[in-house]
Amino acid sequence: MTATPRPKIADVAAAAGVSVPTVSKVLNGRSHVSEATRAKVRQALEELDYTKRNIPAAQPGLLQLVVNNFDSPWVLETMEGVEAAASRLGYAIAYTRADHATAEGWRKLRESSANRLAGVVLLAPRSGSRLVITLRSLNIPAVAIDPEVSEGLTIPSVSPASFSGALAAVGHLLGLGHRRIGIITGRGHSPGHGLARYAAYVAALHDAGLPVLPELVRDGDFSIESGLRLGGDLLDLPEPPTAIVTGSDLQALGVMNAAAQRSLKIPGDLSIVGFDDIAQAALMSPPLTTVRQPLAQLASMAVGIVTEQQGAAVPVALEVATELVIRGTTAPPASKTSP
Repeated sequence: MTATPRPKIADVAAAAGVSVPTVSKVLNGRSHVSEATRAKVRQALEELDYTKRNIPAAQPGLLQLVVNNFDSPWVLETMEGVEAAASRLGYAIAYTRADHATAEGWRKLRESSANRLAGVVLLAPRSGSRLVITLRSLNIPAVAIDPEVSEGLTIPSVSPASFSGALAAVGHLLGLGHRRIGIITGRGHSPGHGLARYAAYVAALHDAGLPVLPELVRDGDFSIESGLRLGGDLLDLPEPPTAIVTGSDLQALGVMNAAAQRSLKIPGDLSIVGFDDIAQAALMSPPLTTVRQPLAQLASMAVGIVTEQQGAAVPVALEVATELVIRGTTAPPASKTSP
């Protein structure tokens, strides 16, 4: 007798007439879902017997998380999210650096009798990564979290909504009255997100009837050092910006240090917006206004996708909504400045 295939999140979404991210929000108890929609999803879950069929067997296997480095709070928080999601499903988790991941190592893990490799989660894989090609050739289930570029990626991916997040950040500053707004992007370091955030910056200024001034645009690598250096460049202009949007919270911290070196007060003399909402953002002095990336949700969705893969996965690219968190580093400019 042939066993009935267990339903997947996509099946629940189709039955309820909603998107996969919406089903994931309901499963993980997230807000921003109407009661009517939540009721439809719950009904579909019950009709498909999703919960019962998705209780994992003992020791279902091993998930490997591949990272480029371990030196970023963003990476560490995402790792914690992946580990928590894997644990809820009964999977063991292993970590490795991207430069240590090999086809031979994956073959050995796949053939292991204990903790057999069930799938691989790639954290922020770089454009054209050989790892994606290798995983596809070995037919190992895989998913990418926050890839540099999702277009053309041959495995599923989940990413934060960079464009809408940056649009909210610049819109917040415009609403406070800022007109000379600088931006430190990551276009060279992470083309997909860097370009999306820059495009949002351009769109927001355009909608406000303001020109995009090349002198107020810098490209960084999301590090404290780049924020310190490039923030200093912007603050040393003959007519410096009254506000700066950064590509990461660490970069924002660098800009805050650059401002302190110049005896500038935040937010009195300069407003700053970060991106990520790492745990340290609320502890900065003053607490950082930033765009929150839903790292736990990204991790949970990625684990759900990779553990449900059967055969070749459709390389769908999912985006998860971001949220602007307003704290103490933004305020109206001390004096209105014309660009």
